[in-house]
Amino acid sequence: MKKLRGKLVASLAAIAFLGLLGSAQAQAPAPAMDTAAQPMMPAPAAAPMGSDNMSGQLGIGVGVGAGTDLVTTKDTEINMKYWLSDMLSVMPQLALTLASASGSSTAWKIAPAALALYCPWKTTSTRLGVGGGLGLSFGKAAVATGTPAPDTAITIRLPIYAGVEHFFTRWFSMGVAVQEDFLNYTKTGPTHSFNLAIDNTATTQAVGFLFFYTD
Repeated sequence: MKKLRGKLVASLAAIAFLGLLGSAQAQAPAPAMDTAAQPMMPAPAAAPMGSDNMSGQLGIGVGVGAGTDLVTTKDTEINMKYWLSDMLSVMPQLALTLASASGSSTAWKIAPAALALYCPWKTTSTRLGVGGGLGLSFGKAAVATGTPAPDTAITIRLPIYAGVEHFFTRWFSMGVAVQEDFLNYTKTGPTHSFNLAIDNTATTQAVGFLFFYTD
């Protein structure tokens, strides 16, 4: 009787062990199947810019102011223009004046400025630019020899600008513009002057200009 009971217990234990083993195998995750790597699709190429898109272009040029003698070299400016985008550009300017005559001292002026220009209208080869910026001027007027030298005039100005630029090719353009100082504050020694006007004819300047662009 004892032997039979022992065999029964051993059989039940074996059955229980086999049951637990089968349950563990059923719950184990199936091994991942090797799959062929999917080929990487190339990223779509960026659409090329049009031939009239000036983004990233740098131009160097010169502007000559109009005067009573058709043109006058005293208002010649050296300009640069960099197109931040196809609609927005920055234009540094530098005007230099040096004049000397017998019997008088030498007159000089240096006037740097920087303008931000927006293009509200354009065609394939012509663009309208409007904007404004900040400028400074330093200079001395000529006086007769033997007269005490004048004080240096210092001017802070806010120029505004409107011009049309025509591109004959991607690397060369010409145009005309009107520029004036919307705000003009000048200090010479103990005296000073202040002017705020949109139609200030004393500082209005018509300019013809040309640019050579890098390509």
